[in-house]
Amino acid sequence: MRLLNYCFIISSFICFSQNDFEIHLLEIDINDNKIDVLDSKIISSKIGYNNQPSFINNNQLLFSTERNSQNDIIKYNISSDNKGIDNFEFITSTDGSEYSPLYYKKNKITAVKLKKDGSQYLYIYDLKKKSFYIPFKDKIVGYYNYSKNTKNTIVSSILENNELVLYSTNLKTKDHIFIDNNTGRSIHKIPNKFGIDELSYISKKDSIWKIKSVNLKDYKIRVLSKTLDNNEDICWLKDGSILTSKGNKLYKFNPKTDKKWIELCSLSKYGIVNISRISINPNNDKLALVNSK
Repeated sequence: MRLLNYCFIISSFICFSQNDFEIHLLEIDINDNKIDVLDSKIISSKIGYNNQPSFINNNQLLFSTERNSQNDIIKYNISSDNKGIDNFEFITSTDGSEYSPLYYKKNKITAVKLKKDGSQYLYIYDLKKKSFYIPFKDKIVGYYNYSKNTKNTIVSSILENNELVLYSTNLKTKDHIFIDNNTGRSIHKIPNKFGIDELSYISKKDSIWKIKSVNLKDYKIRVLSKTLDNNEDICWLKDGSILTSKGNKLYKFNPKTDKKWIELCSLSKYGIVNISRISINPNNDKLALVNSK
């Protein structure tokens, strides 16, 4: 049953789709309502399930890639180009598959691990000690992100009664706080110069999905925008705009100033036909995205 539940969480792509997923890395220049692409390359295999890119910093990112009939986590070093060292290294090679990697703190990353026996938990990996542990086992985590103010608080989309329910969890006390139900896979920290601890998530309660936010101090929820044609894959630009996609095009929306999504560019000439997951580095000059073929 858990294996079937996992397929529901990660989406039917892993278990049932015959599509291949590849990860593109773009060097970009964002100027007003336009994105100029300075360079584009594929950094994953062109076949299999390669997904969930996330930046560690401006020059390193993580993603899940398929090899030997399972998925492992790669750390890709952008600045290693032409310096005589490897661009990437596999940082997990375990009995099972890892998905949705994120940088945690110091030498640690986290990922959702699906073991061959069907069990599924959030794992914390210590890369220096080459060890791992499970912070809690009473919830089945699908997607997640961390509080901006403390790494001890995690917000997760958790499978309950065949839907994703959003919880905040204290990793020290193991206490869970309910936030919302019928949510999606995209959870992100919101840039804020005042340091407000706020994350965005996708609400699927209505026919047109919405991007909402939750304040982790008082757990107040507010609506930020409607999604673009129910695309739940977004990321935040440092100016407070939301970046999303439709087909081979990128769009943005600033909740404070815009009334509709603004088209920024088409990526068709780079062989990109169907964009899903997107992630941007802190400087906003490198963009990683998933293209399904």
